[in-house]
Amino acid sequence: MWSGGWAPEPGAPRLSGASAAAGRPGASPWSVPLGGHTVSCSAEATGLYCSGRGLAAARLDAANGSTTWAVRTNAPDQPGATTMTPLFAGGTVLAAAPGGEVLQALDAGTGAERWRQKLPPGARVVAAGPHVLLVTPNGNVTAFDAAAGTERWNRRGEPGSGWWGARGQKGEPVFYVSTADPSGKSTQVSEVDAASGEVRWQVRAVGRLQPFGTARGSLCLLDNDPTTHAGAVVRIDLATRSVHRVQLSAPLYDAQATVEPNGTVYAFGTQGAVVAVDTNKELWRLETGAASASAPAFLDGRVYLTVSDGRLLAVDAAAGRLLGQTRARMATGQATVSAAVPAPVFSGGRVYASAPDGTVFAVDARNPAGW
Repeated sequence: MWSGGWAPEPGAPRLSGASAAAGRPGASPWSVPLGGHTVSCSAEATGLYCSGRGLAAARLDAANGSTTWAVRTNAPDQPGATTMTPLFAGGTVLAAAPGGEVLQALDAGTGAERWRQKLPPGARVVAAGPHVLLVTPNGNVTAFDAAAGTERWNRRGEPGSGWWGARGQKGEPVFYVSTADPSGKSTQVSEVDAASGEVRWQVRAVGRLQPFGTARGSLCLLDNDPTTHAGAVVRIDLATRSVHRVQLSAPLYDAQATVEPNGTVYAFGTQGAVVAVDTNKELWRLETGAASASAPAFLDGRVYLTVSDGRLLAVDAAAGRLLGQTRARMATGQATVSAAVPAPVFSGGRVYASAPDGTVFAVDARNPAGW
C-alpha cells in the first residue's frame, strides 16, 4: 500500500533544504539529502524529479535543490530493489518507489495523483511521447495513455524481450522491441507504433541485441553474448533496415551505452572501460578504474558518468581524456556503495547526479576541472 501527500500547502514541511543558494544557471553547485540510499532522477524543463527508498517522487527546483513537492510511500523496504527513474510523459510524472506495487502518474506541477495502475512484480515501465508501457517479465505488454491512464492496447510477448521508447524516422513516438532466439545467435528487432501497437517492420540480425538509442536515422543496439559481454555496436538503418556492425577492440562486461546526436556511441563496462564508437570504428578507450558506474550521458562535447562511490566523472568526448571528478559520497554502514547507479542528467548548464549517501547534487557542467 502507498500513502502520499504533496507540498507546498501553507506551513507544510519540506522534504529537505538546499545546502547552497541558487545562482545563475550553470554556476552555483548544491547538494541536498533525500534519504539514506541512492535515488534516481530525471530532468525536464519544469524541474528535477527524483525517486528513492520511501519516496515515490519529489520535484526539486533545478536551480537550488529545494523541494517543490514530495509524495512519500510506505512500501516495505526491500534491500537491493531497483529504483525506477521517474519518467515524464503526457504531462505527468510516472513513478514507482522501490518495493512498491503501484505505478503512479503525478501532476508535474503539484504532485497530485492523476491515476494509478497495479505494477506486477518485475515489470518494467517504458515511455514514448504520451504513451507508456508496462512490460511484465513474461513479455506481455499493456499500453496506456500517460495523461489519462486509459488502456490503449495490449499484446502477448516473449520473455526477455527488450523494449525502448523513442522517436521514429518522422519524429513520431514509437517503441522498438528486440527478441533474441533461444540460441542467442540472432535477434528479431521490430518497430511498433506507440499509439496503436501495430508492428511497422521487423528485421532479423545476428547477435543477442539490446536497443539503447536512436540517432541520425539509425537504431543503436549492443550485441551481448550469453555472459553479458558486449562485443559490438550494431546500427539498423530506419529507412532501409540495413544492419551495420562495429566490433569493439575488447568486450565490455554488463555494458550500458548512450548515443549523441551525431551518432557517436559511448559505452561503459563494469570492468572500468569507457569507449567511443562511431559508424566505422572504435575511436578511443579510457580505463577509469571504476568497477561499477552508470550509463554514460552526453552533453556539449563531454561524457559524464556517476560512479558507485558517488563520484561524478567528466570525460572529453573527442579525446577520451578525464576532465574532472567530484569527491566520493559513500553511505555509512555495510553497503557503502551503490549496486545500481543512476545516470547523471542535465538542465540549465548543470549536471545532476545522486550518491550512495542519499544526496542529489548539482555541479557546473562547463567547469569539470573546478569540481
